[in-house]
Amino acid sequence: MEKGVERWAVDISEWNPTSHQFSFVVSLLPQHHHSSVTRFVKMEDRKRALVNWLLQYALVHQVLGIPFHQIIIRRTIEGKPYL
Repeated sequence: MEKGVERWAVDISEWNPTSHQFSFVVSLLPQHHHSSVTRFVKMEDRKRALVNWLLQYALVHQVLGIPFHQIIIRRTIEGKPYL
């Protein structure tokens, strides 16, 4: 990847997973992130939260080459992500 800014976008408007499918994708995240996805009532908000975490993990993996199972993303008190 070239140095600089990269912008990723995901269109979730056409993604309508079943409950089982959604649960499976959530299970790909570490357990401590599950509640930050499932705390939302509306499915659209849950999908956004899920994609938010998946993109963060994908970016760290792609840019830094860290295997998914070794990535630990935490949040500051203000909610900013850090490794």
